[in-house]
Amino acid sequence: MEIGFRDIEPEDAHLIARWKNDPYIKKMALDPADEITVEKEMKDIERAMDEGLYLMVQLDGEDIGYVRVNWVYGKGKIAWLRFALGERRGEGYGVEMIQKISEYLFEMGCVRIEAEVYSENIPSQKVLEKNGFVKEGTKRKAYFDGDKYADVYVYGKVG
Repeated sequence: MEIGFRDIEPEDAHLIARWKNDPYIKKMALDPADEITVEKEMKDIERAMDEGLYLMVQLDGEDIGYVRVNWVYGKGKIAWLRFALGERRGEGYGVEMIQKISEYLFEMGCVRIEAEVYSENIPSQKVLEKNGFVKEGTKRKAYFDGDKYADVYVYGKVG
């Protein structure tokens, strides 16, 4: 079984909205107060196609998650990475997904990749660390999870 990528299309908004409405993903990666709708995701996809890189993660052709890259300080040099797996999370695909997208970004000429992870999101921290990302700092109480304020960890990897 092999991880691959394809460009996200507006028609993927239904799937992305379903994943983002999953209580686990909302708690680990989103603002729990955000209302996630298909219409909002469609607009977000269209905007993202112009501003960065938004890819569907596939496992042997099956859509299993997404990776999104925004550019910081000039297109193509410093990437801010966001990612999530849908129903197939916890099966070990995150490590390969981040390895492949990191290799791709560095091959494109990217010099640095950044990611932020909520302190409770141990699985994503492990995925990043297994791929050579270094925890570079902590934004204290920078995220409200619906019950309490929590820390956000800043990770970085240089090529």
